[in-house]
Amino acid sequence: MSKMLPLLCAGIACLSLTGCSLQEGNSEYPGEQCYLNKDNVTKFSCMGNDYTILEDTVSNNGLGAWVGYVRQLVAVDETGKVILQEDLKNGTLQTLAKISDLVDKAPGKSHVLPFVNVYAASDAGDYLIVDIDGEYHKAVIDEDVRDVDRVFDFKDIRQSTSCGFSVNPRNATQILCDGVVYQVTSDTVSDGELGSRIDLLAKNVVFDAETKIPLSKEELREIDWYGETVGRHREQWMYKDVYEINSRERTEAVAVRINDVFYVAKRQ
Repeated sequence: MSKMLPLLCAGIACLSLTGCSLQEGNSEYPGEQCYLNKDNVTKFSCMGNDYTILEDTVSNNGLGAWVGYVRQLVAVDETGKVILQEDLKNGTLQTLAKISDLVDKAPGKSHVLPFVNVYAASDAGDYLIVDIDGEYHKAVIDEDVRDVDRVFDFKDIRQSTSCGFSVNPRNATQILCDGVVYQVTSDTVSDGELGSRIDLLAKNVVFDAETKIPLSKEELREIDWYGETVGRHREQWMYKDVYEINSRERTEAVAVRINDVFYVAKRQ
């Protein structure tokens, strides 16, 4: 199954994935709402124009003024048609829960992607920039697409990932990749030390601080009538994206974003 996400990071700044927080109907955010083409996820409409998203990306320095938002988490089929869609909210537990739920609901061979904010180009170019899965893709008006332009390949967005990371169901402080265990440490990683983005976990985990065992939804809903859990401490980690660390091999350690802080996870 190919379920691709960039949370939920992508990856992420103010929003739990990327970009600044946006609230429906909030006058503090007067930007245009942009709409994905439900029949073709490589296209969207914004400010009265139809745009095609390209493979070309820019860095943070290439971002101009914030002009609008898509703010949608979508699951698409192999043809690029949207089959499931959820609103992305500000960085809350609700957002992470929706991401996890959508990943679970999406059928096989679907691709799950977060579309967040839309920006103008810093060089005043005649294109927009849309934040997808933590990467900033150029988007041009449909009539301006050239034969040499490469259209955004939603199926290839994370092909560089050699394995899918997941939270260890027996120890919530560990992540797994092809049977390899990475232990999350207290060591942190600065943005300048981050390498390429590897994966997005998009997992909200509540676990017993002593046993490190994640608690199920049923356990979280249970009422402790007899005080059996009194004195037992619970922790809540919002796992987001996984990155390489510039100075280290991926086989040795990776950086994982937990509660909006990047921690070193060392291979055991």
